[in-house]
Amino acid sequence: MHHVFGAFTLYPERAELVGPDGVIHIEPKAFAVLRLLVENHDRVVSRDEMIAAIWGGRFVSDAAVSTALKFARKAVGDDGNRQAMIRTIHGLGHRFVAQVQRRVDASTVVQPEQVVDRAGQRPTIAVLPLTQAGEGMQVGDGLADEIIASLSRLRWLRVIARESSFRFRQDGVDLDAIRRVLGAGYALTGRVELSGARLSVAVMLIDTGTGAVVWADRFSPDLDGLHEARQDIVDAVVGALDLQIPQAEAMAARGKPTEALDAWGAYHLGMSHLHRYNAHDNAIAKALLERATTLDPGFAVAYAARAFARFQDGVQWFGGDRAKAQADVRSLAERAFELDPLDPFANMVMGRWHWLAGNPDDGLDWYDRAIQLSPSYSKGHYTRGMIDAFAGRAERARAGVDLALRLSPLDPMMGPMLTARAISYLAEGDYATARDWALKAARHSPTHANLLCLAAAACELAGDHAQARHFADTLRRAVPEITVSMYLQSVPTSRLDVHARIREAMRRVGIPAAG
Repeated sequence: MHHVFGAFTLYPERAELVGPDGVIHIEPKAFAVLRLLVENHDRVVSRDEMIAAIWGGRFVSDAAVSTALKFARKAVGDDGNRQAMIRTIHGLGHRFVAQVQRRVDASTVVQPEQVVDRAGQRPTIAVLPLTQAGEGMQVGDGLADEIIASLSRLRWLRVIARESSFRFRQDGVDLDAIRRVLGAGYALTGRVELSGARLSVAVMLIDTGTGAVVWADRFSPDLDGLHEARQDIVDAVVGALDLQIPQAEAMAARGKPTEALDAWGAYHLGMSHLHRYNAHDNAIAKALLERATTLDPGFAVAYAARAFARFQDGVQWFGGDRAKAQADVRSLAERAFELDPLDPFANMVMGRWHWLAGNPDDGLDWYDRAIQLSPSYSKGHYTRGMIDAFAGRAERARAGVDLALRLSPLDPMMGPMLTARAISYLAEGDYATARDWALKAARHSPTHANLLCLAAAACELAGDHAQARHFADTLRRAVPEITVSMYLQSVPTSRLDVHARIREAMRRVGIPAAG
């Protein structure tokens, strides 16, 4: 990696400065000052930071620092009056103000014949340091660090270490170099701007192969609440990437024939069918996910996804044999956990087995473990909230679901998430509010049979009889064999009074008690 500014090139690894007439002799401390300023050209470097970085924090005189700065300026044709390269910011420090381009040395670039075939491997992302405009507090590197740490908890995603990705610190991102040198299919870039009492943070996810923007967002927190806002920004970015990258991978896989899909292509395409909540798409998802584990028998997250697909069979009555679905969920979840006990998805489906077995509270430790492994894992927070709703822990249920919605506001499980809120209000006897949330849930996932059941019951309890009949008719067309007992098996609340209310409401809209 080297830096180009004006007619000069600085090679950090070689401790060499080259000008228009060749190599320039420069005293070592002056070179260190120049390198520090060039590598941090997007911000002011304080004198204390300079002393800490170059003199190891030892006491040095102002004259020694000034001399090193003087020789650094002289080496690049600058001086204290002109300040075209190194500018003194009185009271703050110094900043390198010339335009800098960071380039990859030819010797470090993987040549075409050396490029590793990454087909079948996890998607890879490089999180670049966020460039910063304006003086004052520096948060760009810290935000990028925290995003890297949080993304690393997503076991399906390979995250390039900061020591490698931070070498691409520049305004003009070299996507080809990131793809070739780091092997990253995606790059997260961003910019931080300080304006008055507000901070503006813009982030962008880019496909390094096509240069297309996959996702972008902007955050504008108040400086007074910066500490809390930093965590909110990190959580929002991680939640978005947990959704956007799989969707991009599924889109890339969709144009390929099934027999041409590698393990990861089959996995992502299967996941895109998994959240459509109908028997046909669930069957497609199961076939694709089984292909993924056949191609890669050690593919932990694909086994977890297979467990979730069989959970859908059992909870939505897709296969008829609920006991077999329950046994399959357990065996597939255990296989996923055996392969990768630190995967949050594997832990979440271990808990789902208890839900299907009719003992939802027995899975709480698994959901809590999934959240501990990945605090930004929205599906862990949502499922924990749903189990709290089943048990009548209404406030806790809503807190968990609300956090899941903040982490993933476009999640494909939005409908079930909203249903947990509806159940929490139903348990409190607030039928009008339960109806409102049940309607939102059914509109998000209009093919999800359980959501249609709850919408029919909540509308009936709230006195909205026309809507209740509409959802009951829709439900009977989708699942002709539907009974009240089938639904109550899928919503195993320990609140018998809630079951009684739902049972009576569904009876009134014409759903039979049992088959």
